[in-house]
Amino acid sequence: MELLSLSPSQVVPGTRLILRGRNFSASCEHVLELSGTLGGADLQVSIPLAVQSVERAEANADLAFAGAAEGSFVGQAEVVSSNLVGQARSGPLALSLDRRRHLTPELRAVGAGLVYLNSRVPVEGDGLLLGGTEGTTWAELKGCFLPSGVSGSCSSAGTQVAAKAAVKPEVEGERRRGWFEFAPAIAGIRPGAFQGTVTLRNLHADGHPELSTSLAASFQLEKTRIDKLSPASVSLGQYLEIRGAGFVDAGTLIKLQGSFTPSTGGSALPVSLELVPGFQSGNVVRYVLEEGQGIGSLVDLRASSGTLAGSWTPTVVWQKDQLEGQGATLSVKLGPVKQVVWVRFGEAWTESLRVFGLSAGDAPIRKRVLAVMTRDYVGVNVEFRSEEPTDFKLYAKVDIAGRDPNGLGLLGYDNTPGKDVENKRLYDWLGGVNALTQQDGYPGYGGVFLESLLGFSEHPPSGIQKSPLKTALFDQIFDPFRPDRGTELSTSEALAIDPALDTAACPASDRATRASCAIRILGNLIGSTASHEFGHSLGLANPYGGPTDYHNPGDLPDRLMESGSDRPFAERAELEGQGPAVFCDEEYAYLRKILPLAPSPPDPVPSRPSCY
Repeated sequence: MELLSLSPSQVVPGTRLILRGRNFSASCEHVLELSGTLGGADLQVSIPLAVQSVERAEANADLAFAGAAEGSFVGQAEVVSSNLVGQARSGPLALSLDRRRHLTPELRAVGAGLVYLNSRVPVEGDGLLLGGTEGTTWAELKGCFLPSGVSGSCSSAGTQVAAKAAVKPEVEGERRRGWFEFAPAIAGIRPGAFQGTVTLRNLHADGHPELSTSLAASFQLEKTRIDKLSPASVSLGQYLEIRGAGFVDAGTLIKLQGSFTPSTGGSALPVSLELVPGFQSGNVVRYVLEEGQGIGSLVDLRASSGTLAGSWTPTVVWQKDQLEGQGATLSVKLGPVKQVVWVRFGEAWTESLRVFGLSAGDAPIRKRVLAVMTRDYVGVNVEFRSEEPTDFKLYAKVDIAGRDPNGLGLLGYDNTPGKDVENKRLYDWLGGVNALTQQDGYPGYGGVFLESLLGFSEHPPSGIQKSPLKTALFDQIFDPFRPDRGTELSTSEALAIDPALDTAACPASDRATRASCAIRILGNLIGSTASHEFGHSLGLANPYGGPTDYHNPGDLPDRLMESGSDRPFAERAELEGQGPAVFCDEEYAYLRKILPLAPSPPDPVPSRPSCY
């Protein structure tokens, strides 16, 4: 573990210290230790850290300097991390912090020239407040605004301006550079020229104000405009980004006048719509493609693909005023339906890895799970992600959890309501608790349950139900690492695993290969189970059969949608020549029908098995 930096260097009441480094593990508890002198007096404190990622953490500076007077702290910082296994300490970081009760802002430069509504205006100086519990730095603008096309002096024909806008740091923890938005509240929405001054005011959390000197500033406000559409192809449930300048929060409309040309040929369909996008910033608004609304009211977004082209013109509205901006002639492709899936690894997942003794292999196991799911659905318009999607409004979620909260020892469970034939819902959540499912008499909690896999063991841990499919082969793979049977995987062992290992080498006799086998096979088990459960949410198996036809009939080898009791460990693990399990022929044809790729690729399985 390493501590590389700590900011900001000036600390006031309410400051959050930002730590950057490496290996801030979410499975550990972390504390920041400061040792040195403050105002000539010795200071040694230890305060808890809140980890945001493996490279970033935060600490409450008030806990470190509670009751301390103003002055300079000189010393060092270290991070100490601990869990049930042991403790790790970073190397010391030399540190100098300036402890202040209040900060007086300095304004050395302010951006000027051409601006649009909600453009970012840069500010340079020092002593900026960082927002949140510290307080806020405000840019106060005073002067006169003369609308374009109006003759005469500003004092006689213009509007007097006395407005303010919050200043935000350009870089997190940076007090010298920031920006504010040239919002409609400053001068309205019509183009024109501002002449006046800008002053910074620090308003601390305790209400105390501090002012900077003023600087002269001039701005030329221009009309809202549209420049481009992004991405080049969008589909049902996805956001279309409209980029340009001068967009207004809760006050931007887009008029689309053009046509839709199907990719299959045929006559173009005229399109005339007024779209209401969601505001992201002065440069970006987003419009989501949904059925029965806007574009979806004219085009069947499930059955049709093609090109939408025409004139895209913005109109901004603020208070009682509205103004049409500068449009552009642009086009975007409407693609076939795509199912995006967020595979979520929760806190219970991390805890359950410890039961396997494989906590150190967290990252490669996750990677293998995603690889298995992607492989199982290759040729189908599905994308599995480990991070929450921001480019789609409609996406599915699959939770990878710990122990089965239903108390049934299930490996996984699709708790979405009813069989979703043809995937009419793009937003299913396999996880959490579903009250509707419980009302039907079925288990309420869904997801994939890691600890239930230990039921394949001939000696599972206490509280885990032994499966009728138990096998000594499972124990050969995992016993060397289970804390109740062997020695847990170490970080150095995890770093040395072979990610390209083929399971033909498993089980192995040497520990290094055993580690690679355990990580790959656990990824296979979880990934295959997740693929199966997600198949249920798409309407499988037998989508056009009875409402309770959830599995393939019979017991045939390597069928992914067979009942769990018909899928032995070796098949799931891809051992002894068994597996990987695949969708049978009718299921795969169904998936390619409801989630087609264009162009349609060949089936990656050269001889796909029949369903019966």
